[in-house]
Amino acid sequence: MNNTDARQPARRLDFTAASPQRLQEVAPAAAAVASTPAPPVVRTPQRTTTVQAERRPAPMTQRPSTTVPFTPVPAMHAELKQPLNEIVERRGAQDFQEMFRDLVRLGVSDVHMKKSALNGTFTVEGRVDGDPEHIHRYSGSEAQTIHTLIKTESKLSTGMNLVPQDGNYELPMDGYPYRARVVSLPLFDGGEYIVFRLPQIGELRAIEQLGFTSENLDATKMLLDTPGGMTLFAGPTGEGKSTTALSSLQYLRQKQPGVFISVEDPVERVIDGIAQIEVKEEVEGAGFGDMMRYLVRSDPNVVFIGEIRDARTATFAVEIAKSGIRVLATIHATNNISAMLRLMELADAPPLSVLESVNGVVSQRLVSRLASDGEHFSGRYPIHEVTKNSIHLTDALIRNVSRTEITEVAAATSTTFKQNVDLLVANKVTTLDEARKVVPNV
Repeated sequence: MNNTDARQPARRLDFTAASPQRLQEVAPAAAAVASTPAPPVVRTPQRTTTVQAERRPAPMTQRPSTTVPFTPVPAMHAELKQPLNEIVERRGAQDFQEMFRDLVRLGVSDVHMKKSALNGTFTVEGRVDGDPEHIHRYSGSEAQTIHTLIKTESKLSTGMNLVPQDGNYELPMDGYPYRARVVSLPLFDGGEYIVFRLPQIGELRAIEQLGFTSENLDATKMLLDTPGGMTLFAGPTGEGKSTTALSSLQYLRQKQPGVFISVEDPVERVIDGIAQIEVKEEVEGAGFGDMMRYLVRSDPNVVFIGEIRDARTATFAVEIAKSGIRVLATIHATNNISAMLRLMELADAPPLSVLESVNGVVSQRLVSRLASDGEHFSGRYPIHEVTKNSIHLTDALIRNVSRTEITEVAAATSTTFKQNVDLLVANKVTTLDEARKVVPNV
C-alpha cells in the first residue's frame, strides 16, 4: 500500500514538540484555518521546562475518521477455503514433522496438542487468525509414539511430569534452522497439554505494509526516529506485536548505519544486518537477563529485546536506554498505559528513572477481517494506538492518579484504538461488533 497516497489534511498529533501542548485541529478541505493558535512552549536542547503558567493540555476530541481515504494492505496469508482437517495431510510418527511445516505455510500461529491418559488419544489443533481448529486425532500405540517423539525432539522429559516444562523444537525450513517454542503442561488425569509457537516464514514486511493508518504510521515513525531511549510494543500473546517490532527494527536498520543487536527467544525471522542472539533460558547463564548484562559492553547503537518478561530484563532495558542506546522491546500489556505501568512494576529502578527511559508505546491488537465478498470473515487486521511520553504523563503515572485522569493526560499525545476502528468499519474492513470482541471500549 502507498501510505502517502492515503494521507489527507486531517488532524495530526504533535509528536515532535518538546511539550505536549495541544495543537488546534486543521479542518480538511476548508478554506480557512481555525483561528486559535497553539500555546507557546519552552524548549532547551536536552529537555523541556514547564513555565509556571502552563496548564495541563486538555484531551483532544475525536476527529471523524470515517472521511479519511484508506486502502487496506493485503492479508498476511491466503484465505483458507476449507477446514484445516481437510487441507492438512494426516501424518504418521515417521513424518509428523512435515505436518508442522504444512501448518507454518498455511499461516497457523500455534499448535495445541493434548495427550489424554483417560482414553489414550492424542489430539492436534491449530490456531488460525486467533481461532482454534481441529486437525487430527490419533489413538492407541500411534498416539503414544507421536507423543513421545515430540517430547524427545523438544528436549522435554518423557517421564511422568508433575510440573510444567518448556523447550524448543527444531523445524528447519527453506534453508534456515527455525525453532518452535514449546510449553508442556501436566493434566489432572496424568496426560499432558503441549503448545507449539510456530515460526513465521517469508519476507518481513516493511512497516508501511503492516496496515497502519497514515496517522499511526507517522506517529510510530516519529517515535522510532527519536535518538536514544526505549520504544515499547505492547499487546497480548498472538497479536502481532513482535512482527511490528521487527519491522520497526528493519526500518531503523535501513535508515541509519550502526551496530544492531537483537536478543530473542527464539529468533523468528532472519533480518540482514542484525546480529541476532537466541537466548536459551534452560541453559544457566544464557537467558534474557544474562545476555543483557553484556549488551552495553558490545557497544551497540540499537538493541531489540524480544520480550521484557521479568525484573532482570526490565531493569537492564531501562539502564541500556538511559545510557543513550536506542532500545526497542515488546511487553505483554493490553494498552499503552498498562505497558508503562507494567514496566514500572517490573524494573528495579525508581519510577522516574523508568519513565524517563521511555519515548513512547505502540499497542497492537488484531480484529477479524471481512472477506472480499463481505459475507464472512477471513484473516485479521491490525489496529493500533500510539502514545508519545510527556512530562505530564510521567507526572501522572508517578503520582498514581486515577486511570481516568491518566488517560485524559495521555490523550494530548496519543492516537486511539477507537479512531483506528472507526476507519476500518467505515471502509468495510471489519465490523464494530467484531472489533469490540477485541477492544470493548471503542
